[in-house]
Amino acid sequence: MDRSRRDAIEDLLRRIWVEKESGNSFSCGESPASGNFSDDELIEELKNKNLVSRDGDVEKLTPKGEEKASNIVRRLRLAERLYSDLLQGEDEDSSAKFACRFEHILNDEVTDSVCTLLGHPPTCPHGKRIPRGSCCQRSEKELHSLVKPLTDFAPGAKARIVFISPSFHNRLDRLNSFGVLPGAEISLHQKKPTFVIRLGATEIALEKEVAGEIFAIGIN
Repeated sequence: MDRSRRDAIEDLLRRIWVEKESGNSFSCGESPASGNFSDDELIEELKNKNLVSRDGDVEKLTPKGEEKASNIVRRLRLAERLYSDLLQGEDEDSSAKFACRFEHILNDEVTDSVCTLLGHPPTCPHGKRIPRGSCCQRSEKELHSLVKPLTDFAPGAKARIVFISPSFHNRLDRLNSFGVLPGAEISLHQKKPTFVIRLGATEIALEKEVAGEIFAIGIN
């Protein structure tokens, strides 16, 4: 199979999975075709591979298709997190283009390596769930003891931020403006009456909810 057709099939599987995640059904013709291939043409191929079945006018993922689509979504959202956290890209269009390109070249081994590098983040920069991989399951016990939200640290603790999982994107922009980024070393000055962290010579006050969205690893 040529690469453009493979990419189109992966894009269609992802679109069906995302519609299901949002509580919607997917029907051909409701969204643009993938590249130079029509949805109807690609659906027939997916049906032949037992990745999709049809229920009336609605396309549904088979268990095999669900697993494959979940892995595709995982790659895309990890790529978005990589662009946002490590490359510190802020432009939404550039982030989307980078993630879409990167998604198609990641294999399972490299995907797990990226996930481990990022600290197994639970969500993408937009707050959407990143499907768990085998690397997340293997390291879950270790993660619980090493990478944890700021709310679990004691006052006086020093930590390095691993990832930020904001409920709202503007929170990430606000934190970034203060230098609160993955890789930054901070100390937790106090937890009551509000959270206060120190970043260099700067003290930053945080709501408890925001502090719970910042995940870090303790350092000496």
